[in-house]
Amino acid sequence: MRLEDEINPLELDWEYIWQKSLKKGFKKEKDWDKIATEYGKWLENDDYPDVLLNEMRITSNDTVLDIGCGEGTITRKIAKKAKSVTGIDKSELMLEELNKKAKDENIKNIKTFQKDINDLSYDELGNYDIVLASRCLNGIANIKNTLLTLNEIANKYVYITVFGSSTHKYKKEKAEIAGKPFKSGTDYMVLVMLLRSLGIEANVFQLECKNLKEYHSIDEAINRSIWRLGDLEEENRIALENYFKEIFIKNERGNWINPKDKTDLVLIWWKKEEIKIMK
Repeated sequence: MRLEDEINPLELDWEYIWQKSLKKGFKKEKDWDKIATEYGKWLENDDYPDVLLNEMRITSNDTVLDIGCGEGTITRKIAKKAKSVTGIDKSELMLEELNKKAKDENIKNIKTFQKDINDLSYDELGNYDIVLASRCLNGIANIKNTLLTLNEIANKYVYITVFGSSTHKYKKEKAEIAGKPFKSGTDYMVLVMLLRSLGIEANVFQLECKNLKEYHSIDEAINRSIWRLGDLEEENRIALENYFKEIFIKNERGNWINPKDKTDLVLIWWKKEEIKIMK
């Protein structure tokens, strides 16, 4: 190959690559309403929210847009640091849980807005100092316009977290035992390269989360797996239960943990003033 024939990575269609990998890893959409009342309990000892917030540059004068906020584990923490925060989620019941918990904690600077991430619009949302999209972009097909919209909305910073590649190893093992096809889906580096092709030189690093997912019982671990993987044949359910019993151990709180299931999340962020979007 001649030097002049070499491919410039920034000229590749990274959105197409993202969409192809997304299609390959397509899964049935999860019913988030179904777990709205339980989801907060799943995260009660998760250190990810605090690790994330330690990396975010939030001041008491900032307005924040939290996209894919769920029942507000992170939203409520942001509200205690920022001037105000607006949480967006497509699950009505998740937003109901967020508002209920905010009321119980006497947090008065949170607003909620039911919206699918695929339908985000600057004209509808306007500007916020900081935009956060936490663990919610992995399944978005219209990724280029979504990223451009996030950037347009933000006055100061955009923060995105996505799952790292090591997450796939344990998921593959569990899916095989459950008799489900493994679908790895999108890779965060495709997202990074797409941002670069748009003129966004994002900062990228792995978050140092130490706590493992905790389960109050083996049955809870099974039920959470069914929600993620879909209904199981009885023999696969038994196999998964035996697998959990073999590898799970109890931590200092008396909850079950899987030493293989370590949180692997990548933070991608950029400063609005430092970028010039390529048309």
